[in-house]
Amino acid sequence: MSDALESHLVHERRNRPPGPSPVDLVSVQSQLAYGYAGNSAAVPVLRMLGVRVAEVPTTLLSNTPFYATLRGRVLPADWLADLLRGLDERGVTERVPMLLSGYFGSVANGEAFADWLEAHHRAGTAPRYLLDPVIGDTHTGAYVERGLEAVFADRLLPLAWMVAPNAFELERLAGRPALREADALDAARALLARGPQWVLAHSVAGEGDGLVTLLVGRAGAWRLQSPRLDLDVAGTGDVLAALLAAFLLRGEPPHRAAERALAGVHAALESTLANGWEELDVQAAPAAALADGPPRFPAVAF
Repeated sequence: MSDALESHLVHERRNRPPGPSPVDLVSVQSQLAYGYAGNSAAVPVLRMLGVRVAEVPTTLLSNTPFYATLRGRVLPADWLADLLRGLDERGVTERVPMLLSGYFGSVANGEAFADWLEAHHRAGTAPRYLLDPVIGDTHTGAYVERGLEAVFADRLLPLAWMVAPNAFELERLAGRPALREADALDAARALLARGPQWVLAHSVAGEGDGLVTLLVGRAGAWRLQSPRLDLDVAGTGDVLAALLAAFLLRGEPPHRAAERALAGVHAALESTLANGWEELDVQAAPAAALADGPPRFPAVAF
């Protein structure tokens, strides 16, 4: 920040209470002007569920790259590092219970984030970390800089409490097949050996045309089955991770949080289809995730 800008912005505020503002979650992801992906998908869902979010952007883009035009830019790594430093200066990092990261946009941003998180681990001040390792998908291939895969695998995975890859991302992180259920289970267990306590592998091919979500921990595993919908929109993994984080913060056990998260994502997809919209209806997710009664997609231990 320049001296002139700092002089303009920094001024005395009188009668401001001294208590720190509560923050439940720090979310480090992309930001869009139009559409729903990254923080632009996760933060509305989190706030509708009462989660107090500190949102840190890694990009400022007009929309996702799946349109004919794209404006804006990936934030420079020194900007991201400065925003994270600002959270430290406000004492947020030391008191927030959970951290979520998603799309970084560049290898440099991934490395800046990893530098920051590693420093907090050394100091014993790191929040519980949910890693959404955004790399790509089966029908798109990888859509991030190749070097980011190494940042995820070598630096962030060992620091994560839970990692939530889709089947394609699980395959890339584990370095072994993971698109079908049996392979995905083996790959998830391989990731557990490298640090996380939990792996939530989603969009795994199941029987027929269905999909399987696998929740794999050190002491057990659960399977959730859901139908595949004929729909391809951005943001589903971001909403899944946001819902998962929200219900973990409420004290739900991981398998119950996974049930609620999957129900919410599926409801958002169904609403998007019903309305004929080109962007995910994220506002349909929280109510479905909160619904009482038997889970729509029960987690079955095996």
